[in-house]
Amino acid sequence: MKAVPMMSDTRAIGHETQATVNGTAVRAVPFTQAGEQLPPTWTFTNRYTDRPTTVTCMTGCVIDHSDNIATPTFPEDVWCQTLSEDVSLPINSNGKPEEYRVLGSEIRVIPFSEIIAERLPHVTIEMVDEHIIEGLDPDGLATVIRTLSERIDSLKDRQAQLAQVRADYVRRQA
Repeated sequence: MKAVPMMSDTRAIGHETQATVNGTAVRAVPFTQAGEQLPPTWTFTNRYTDRPTTVTCMTGCVIDHSDNIATPTFPEDVWCQTLSEDVSLPINSNGKPEEYRVLGSEIRVIPFSEIIAERLPHVTIEMVDEHIIEGLDPDGLATVIRTLSERIDSLKDRQAQLAQVRADYVRRQA
C-alpha cells in the first residue's frame, strides 16, 4: 500500500505556495480544479505609502516580479505582459536593407496606471521597429486587424498583377 503524503503548514511565497509534505518543504504553483495554472498573487511594498500592496498577475504574465517583491516599488512601475511575438523583415530605409521587427504584439496590464484603460489587459503592437500602437482593447485590435487584412488583400492582388506583368515582360524580351 502506497503512503499518502501528509500535508501540513501551507503558505504563499511570491508566485508559489510552499507546503510541507512528510516533513519536506516543497513549492507548488497553484492550479484550478480543471488543472489550469492560476496566475500568481504577490505583494510588494508601495514606495509612496510604505504599505504592502497585493497584486494578482494576468494569465500568461512572463515578467519576473522578484525585484518588485524585494524592494519598495512605485505602483505605476508594476505591470504584467505576455511574450512578444516578433518577426523581422529586411526594410530599405537608407539605401541598404536592414532587418526591422514588424507587427510584434504583446498583451499588457498596468494595474496602477494613471491611464484607466491600461488597468485592464490591452494589446500593444509594434508596427515597425519601435513604432507602436498602444492600449488596444478588443474593438481597437479588431479595427487594426481589419485594416491590415484589407492591405493584405491588396498585396495579394498586387502579387497576381506582378506575376502577370513579369510573364508578359519576359515573353516580350524573348
